[in-house]
Amino acid sequence: MKKFLVLAMALAMSLSLVACGSGGSTTPASSGSASAVENEETVTLSLAHIRPVDSSADIAIKAFAAEATELSGGSIQFEIYPASQLGDYTTVQERVGIGDVDMQIASLGSNMDKVFAMSNAAYLCSTWDEAKVMFSEGSPLIEIYREKLADYNMTYLAAYPLYFGGIALNVDAKDPTNPNATSGIKIRVPSMTTFEKTATTLGYLATPLPSSEMYTSIQTGVVDGAIGAGAEMYYGNLSGLVKYYLPINDHFEQWYMYINTDKWNSMSANQQTALQTAASNMQAKRWEVAESETEQYEQKLKDAGTIVVDYTDEQLAEFAEVVRAAVWPVIAEEYGTENFEAVTNSIK
Repeated sequence: MKKFLVLAMALAMSLSLVACGSGGSTTPASSGSASAVENEETVTLSLAHIRPVDSSADIAIKAFAAEATELSGGSIQFEIYPASQLGDYTTVQERVGIGDVDMQIASLGSNMDKVFAMSNAAYLCSTWDEAKVMFSEGSPLIEIYREKLADYNMTYLAAYPLYFGGIALNVDAKDPTNPNATSGIKIRVPSMTTFEKTATTLGYLATPLPSSEMYTSIQTGVVDGAIGAGAEMYYGNLSGLVKYYLPINDHFEQWYMYINTDKWNSMSANQQTALQTAASNMQAKRWEVAESETEQYEQKLKDAGTIVVDYTDEQLAEFAEVVRAAVWPVIAEEYGTENFEAVTNSIK
């Protein structure tokens, strides 16, 4: 019996030594890999966007940041600045170019280059299916923007689809389903040829004003409505002032996420992969929810007392035909005819 116990103890000790030896052979490789990430220099990125804290965009951007941090093993951290805290998005775009701010997700300002306004061109697309082609990864538009951002020392990461635009009115709409109607209603337009020309083509009096003056200008009667945004923005920014909403799908609103190229080049391959993966995942999630989110905000407008005009696909196609005929020849020259034709041909 004693002999058996001695043999059993010896066998147990032998197995224990083998197990320790086996663990020692794999731990260095594992800890070496982990230490490579652990020893990676932590980078803290300043990230600006234009929506308020706890808005759907703010929540999505925070989720992106959390995923990038996790995928990088904690070596990427973020300082997020919502609600245009670092300045108007056009100013921040310039700051990203010179490296004063690391990243932004917002519209692209045409103050830097007129081609950046092409994303908002009238009726580039008029349905969600067309939008997914027009603004898909690798599309002519995205590739033009990728190259153009690089010219200004910025690296494109991803897009953030939002909504189709429409017209908000604080007065009764006049023949709203007729693209050839002449209402004579004065509306605020962004200071961009595409919006000014679209408004006048549809029978409105265009008054260029910055978005920061939209609420006050409607409230005081300087204008009686606005074009250049969609249900989400009108609901959030024009509370109580929207009597009619006309979702004519005049333009598609999409933001772009980009990073200063010098900052991007200073990051490790692991960090670049983590950042790009999280950005691409955010983009994919937005395409899954953007259409239903638009419907939700149109319903919120209805619940608040706004009359939301319903349009058939045929009526929207008629609006697109009328506006394209009048507006496209004008704006094509602004963006560069070659660029514009490459983009518009992608949905034909």
